[in-house]
Amino acid sequence: MIALVDFVTRLLGDVGRFIQIFTDNLLLGPVDPLTAVLAVAGQLILGVAVVVLGYAAVGALLNELGVTLPSLGGRGRRD
Repeated sequence: MIALVDFVTRLLGDVGRFIQIFTDNLLLGPVDPLTAVLAVAGQLILGVAVVVLGYAAVGALLNELGVTLPSLGGRGRRD
């Protein structure tokens, strides 16, 4: 149990540290603007992909429990 708590604590600390490094070195540091724009665009694309995959995973889980969510692509089952 202690290893799990240490893992979660380290993971959350590293996320905060990554955000600090990202803002200090990339957005606020002496970097050309194209690098910052590309990094932010990459993060947005990754974030959208994670949200869509999470929606699909939660939808599949809820579908097993009998709850139906609306489909994103409009190709869902027609009842």
